Amino acid sequence: MLLIVHRFRRGTLWLMAAPASVASLWRRDYHDSRIILEQEGDLKYFSISGNLQRNVVRGLIVVGSASAVTITLLAIFSALLLAGNAKLERSHNEIYSALLGSTEDLSGSGAETINKDEMLALAQTIRERDIEIRRFVTSSATTLSVDNIGLKARLDATGLSEKAIKVIHGNAAIGGFRSDQTEHANPLLRGKLSEEIAKNHALMGVLNALPVKMPLDDFSTSSSFGIRMHPISGRPKFHTGIDLVAEGSEEVRAAKVGKVVLARSYQDYGNTVIIRHERGIETLYAHLANLLVKEGQDVDLTTVLGLVGNTGASTGKHLHFEVSVGGYPVDPQKVIETASYVQKNKN
Repeated sequence: MLLIVHRFRRGTLWLMAAPASVASLWRRDYHDSRIILEQEGDLKYFSISGNLQRNVVRGLIVVGSASAVTITLLAIFSALLLAGNAKLERSHNEIYSALLGSTEDLSGSGAETINKDEMLALAQTIRERDIEIRRFVTSSATTLSVDNIGLKARLDATGLSEKAIKVIHGNAAIGGFRSDQTEHANPLLRGKLSEEIAKNHALMGVLNALPVKMPLDDFSTSSSFGIRMHPISGRPKFHTGIDLVAEGSEEVRAAKVGKVVLARSYQDYGNTVIIRHERGIETLYAHLANLLVKEGQDVDLTTVLGLVGNTGASTGKHLHFEVSVGGYPVDPQKVIETASYVQKNKN
C-alpha cells in the first residue's frame, strides 16, 4: 500500500487532494511530506521536502503554460496559413477564370480551346516572366542610379549654379497632361526606377541644352573666365567669358543651333553676334573683324558668324566668347567640355 500524506501546521495528516486551480497550486505553502511503504509487514519511510514539492509543481505549471502558449500560437499560425492558402486559391481561380474567358473569346474567333493543364502552364509562364521583369526593373534602377550620380558630378563640374539650372528647367517646352490611368495602376510609374528615370531626364535635359562646340576649331586661350586684371584699365574686373586666339582657321562658328538676336557693333565688344538658344541659354561672339549673319537668322554648327578680329576695346586679334544662362554668365570652357563629353557618350 502506498500513502502520500502532508503534515500541516496543526500537525494533522491529510490525504493529498487535487488543487482547485493552477493559481492555488502556485501560491500554496508546501510542507515536508512522507511516503510510507508497507511490504510484508515492513514499513519504509521516504521524506519529500516542501521546497522540492514547490519547485516541481511550479516547474510543471511553467512547462504546461508554455506548452499551452505554443499550441495557441501554432493554432493561430495554422489559421493564417489556411487563410493565405484560401486567398491564393481564390487568386488562382480568378486568374484561371480570366484566362478561360479570354480563350473562350478567342475560340469563338476560330482559335483552339485551351484546357486546364495548358492554362496552368500559361499562368506559370506569366509568373516567370513577371519575375524576370521585376529583376530587370531592379537592375535597371541600380544601373540608372549609378549613371545619374555620374551625370550629377559632370553637371557640378560645369560650375552652373542652382539658379542657372532652374532657369534651364523653367524654360523647357513642356506641359501637363491628364490620364485615367493612375500611378498605382502602372508599376513603371512608381518605385525607385521611376524616380531614377525622372532624375535622368532632368539631368540630361540640362546637359543637352548646353552648347557642345567651341566657336573655333584650333585655338589657344589667352584669358580665362573669372576675375582678372583688365588689360586696358589695369584694375581687377570680372571677365564674363574667355578669350581665344585662332591657331588655324579664323572662321567663327555657332556653338549650338539657335537664332541670331544681335549682329552689329555693340559697346566695347566691337562687332558682336549674340545667338539665343533653347532654355534661356545665349552665346556671345565679340571683337569680330566682320559680320556674316543678320539678326533673326537661324544658325547651326556649320554657320560662319564672322572672322576673328580686333574691333572694340581690344589689345590684339582674338575672339571673346561668352555663354550665359538666364542672363548669368557661366564658364564656357567647363560647360562645353562637359556637354561635349555627355553628347559623345550618348551617341
